[in-house]
Amino acid sequence: MRFAEIWTTALRSILKNKRRSILTMLGIIIGIAAVVTILAIGDGFSNWVTKSITSNKSGKVETQIVYMPNDTANTSAQPFNERDLTLVRQVKGIAKVKQSSSDSDYAQLTLPVKNKTKSVLVHYTKGKSSKVIAGRRLTAMDNEIGNQVAVIDASLAKSLFGGTTNALHHGITVDDQLYEIVGVRSSVASSVNFTDAMSGQIPTNITIPRKVHQYYTRSERTGDLLTLSLTKGAKASRVNKRVLHILKMQGSMRSQGEYQSNDPTAQADTFGKVLNAITYFVSAVAGISLFIAGIGVMNMMYISVAERTTEIGIRRAMGARQQDIRLQFLLESATLTILGGLIGYGLGVLLALGVSALPVMPFKASFSFGGFALAFGVSTAVGLVFGVMPANAASRKDLIEIIR
Repeated sequence: MRFAEIWTTALRSILKNKRRSILTMLGIIIGIAAVVTILAIGDGFSNWVTKSITSNKSGKVETQIVYMPNDTANTSAQPFNERDLTLVRQVKGIAKVKQSSSDSDYAQLTLPVKNKTKSVLVHYTKGKSSKVIAGRRLTAMDNEIGNQVAVIDASLAKSLFGGTTNALHHGITVDDQLYEIVGVRSSVASSVNFTDAMSGQIPTNITIPRKVHQYYTRSERTGDLLTLSLTKGAKASRVNKRVLHILKMQGSMRSQGEYQSNDPTAQADTFGKVLNAITYFVSAVAGISLFIAGIGVMNMMYISVAERTTEIGIRRAMGARQQDIRLQFLLESATLTILGGLIGYGLGVLLALGVSALPVMPFKASFSFGGFALAFGVSTAVGLVFGVMPANAASRKDLIEIIR
């Protein structure tokens, strides 16, 4: 028999028992849908994290070079001069070079609170502070003219002064300097929301002007950081290696310190591998349902073989070979699971899109051809593997025994 005829016969047998076929496909549909949903959401989350770590607001990939002076270095000298910047700009793969300070915008400090010490997170801001529930926010003007003012959160205000309004116009000490409290923001949660952390909006207990803190603590490290914006397709690790080589050979301050790179893409790759491992593990657990569904397919095919003994006998009497009978039942099993796999893939796509459309989700589900190929391949494999034994049983039926 021709392949098309065999497949048509197999499809007709499936459609003849619609209810039983649908119930058998249900396990395949649920299993494939679960795996596709998990993979799409996991890939979307991984892509979002990678982009957040490696890209700036315009979407360009950035990497950093920082100069670390040694103990005998001339602290008044510029870490990078114009010649250094020119050398860096000439490196292939660099679109833009920006020089800045490597000082952190955040610091973890301890404050004495009622004969105890409390750990607080301090934010050094150049602009506005978070919205307040009492008093006023910090402004860019506070930073420019050097106002020794601060905004604290409500929980710290209650611990230090007994209430929100009581804290206003009192002083709080940060790094041995007294700052006037001009505003109180809402209480900071014990844990930081991941979306806020990735967007740089980390809620803090104390916010003070950056320039004021740098003036009194002499902590500013002027121009010791180069931020490199890369051209499309450039690999951050290779660009960093070239820049470090040039600076170590020709840098103006190479004899008084060390040049180091901060490659966010390496961090993103490590994080991405961990996320992928978790995603694949959860997908494997969800895939257990496919094994159970495969047993259901095998059971249905054995029942089908038993019910169609007469049909098998007639076909054998009319010249059908054992391989024709085997191929028919194999195709029937594979067609059943492939249809279930395709329906499951579509359902998984809809579920992933629905989940990623929720307001609390900061990323979109990501779909690839690999996900479709996985759904199609796994469903086909389940049909073939669990259909082999029933198909062999059908092909080995003895014609004489059937006639009797």
